[in-house]
Amino acid sequence: MADPDLLSPLRSARKVLAAVEAAEDVGLLDAVAGAPVTADRLAESLGLRPEPLHALLRVLGWHGVLRAPGDDGGWQLTEPYRNLLTGPPGRNARSLLRIERWAADDHLNAVGVTAALRGRRLPTEIPDAELPALADAMLTGARAGAPHLARLPELRDRTSLADIAGGSGGYSLTLCRMFRGLTATVYDRAPMLEHAERVVKEAELGDRVRLVPWDLHTDPLTDPEACEPAAAPHDAALLSHVLHLLDRQERARLLTRTHHVLPEGGLLMIHDFLYEAPPAGSTLAASAVDWLALGAAYHPDAEMLAAELAGAGFTLRRTVPLPALGTAVAVATRD
Repeated sequence: MADPDLLSPLRSARKVLAAVEAAEDVGLLDAVAGAPVTADRLAESLGLRPEPLHALLRVLGWHGVLRAPGDDGGWQLTEPYRNLLTGPPGRNARSLLRIERWAADDHLNAVGVTAALRGRRLPTEIPDAELPALADAMLTGARAGAPHLARLPELRDRTSLADIAGGSGGYSLTLCRMFRGLTATVYDRAPMLEHAERVVKEAELGDRVRLVPWDLHTDPLTDPEACEPAAAPHDAALLSHVLHLLDRQERARLLTRTHHVLPEGGLLMIHDFLYEAPPAGSTLAASAVDWLALGAAYHPDAEMLAAELAGAGFTLRRTVPLPALGTAVAVATRD
């Protein structure tokens, strides 16, 4: 029996993503999201050369992205990909494709890992042109993760959530809908909040979700319009997928600032990756390469996370794995 070709799945995944990205770039995904459309009609309406378009359609059909033409001769997204790639902003994964493409071309690759090993960090700030896509991507992820947080019994009696670096405010919007007694403040970069403002308005939650411009590296967690400086303005806080972006010193500073915004017994939820010996070839194991490329080298297990929390005045109470998302929620309280 021949040895398995272990690189084939990797090559295949990269090629399929490239084909889907190209289809999005030329407007093909939107064009085939509804009723079946013939190749000739697609070429004419999108202004594309017929020959390479037909080849791309066939490739997408081979990989299960498109349904091959029937008697009508029309191409159409298959149901799994329609669910994944269509729908309003914040509820589809197309923005994730753009962010992954930018990150792979920039710093989340072998060049980034090599730089980290040699003591350097490549620039990781999202370009302004990509911020709308990042906001949509974060909203998509937050809406997937928020229901899991809502099931935590520790959250049910809380009244004021600090959604820290929450981007589009997806967590705050979802949780405020699920808990009528909850208000939330989203602390994040001003350009990100421009997107969040639109989403909050559409959800008619402007009276319960506040947006505060905030710098991850320098600003304290305060909302001067909502509370006295000496008061603890929140009884719960959320850090979602932010600690892995920071080095050890920056993580300590952020956790300390979060400690200052909570009262004794205040709840801290950390939704992130938790690396308890992930299986080889798993998505979780693969994600660790990205964080190494960022220079953070942050691959925490529960013991490591508990130690860093303790250093900032928190006690880790438990961790809740979320297998469907490949992540976990750490539940801690302020000492």
